[in-house]
Amino acid sequence: MFAWQFNVMPEMDYGLVDNGGRGINGGIGTSPDGGGALFYVEVPDPQATLHQAEKLGGKTTMPVMEIPGIVTLAQFTDPEGNRIGIVKNDPTMTPPPSPASPAANPVTWFEVAGKDSNKLRDFYGKLFGWQFNLPPDMDYGMVDAEGHGIGGGVGGGDKPHAIFYAEVEYPQGAMDKIVANGGKVATPVMDGGMVTFGLFTDPEGNLVGVFKSNQ
Repeated sequence: MFAWQFNVMPEMDYGLVDNGGRGINGGIGTSPDGGGALFYVEVPDPQATLHQAEKLGGKTTMPVMEIPGIVTLAQFTDPEGNRIGIVKNDPTMTPPPSPASPAANPVTWFEVAGKDSNKLRDFYGKLFGWQFNLPPDMDYGMVDAEGHGIGGGVGGGDKPHAIFYAEVEYPQGAMDKIVANGGKVATPVMDGGMVTFGLFTDPEGNLVGVFKSNQ
């Protein structure tokens, strides 16, 4: 679909994707509870972040877990029920080198949406220190990557979600290919001014976005 190539770790059913210097790394694997598509935020202390998230109205869904020598991670839901992952910023713990080629269509944007967008922005601003650029004509606060990770946005929506977007050359062509391979259109491709984008669900029902910058 996106020409991603995977380095499958032999000790677990999890394929790593190399970002090739653009966007963020990621992985696809099997989950006994059905899993989901989500993104992870890098933090210095996952346990402290979970405590703070709970104080702000979030809930821990996966306690802090360490995969020795690779990663320390956890998950929580925000006040709108969106599931978010966190990983420890620890340069001594890195995944094994990947022989895969760089991702042709990297993940370069995240998005969190909910019915009370102001509450969500307050939650993430206090939890992660995010600062939002809120255009006067839209309920969408954008977060700058500041040279590390990817940018994203927190805005309003009738159906809360926390998703990532793959950057593609032709959004409609990508969506047609997605449908031909078992995916379903969730939001048809549309011109949003700064970007052209669309949302789809994969064969497991995970919500994901595709987009192309118009600038």
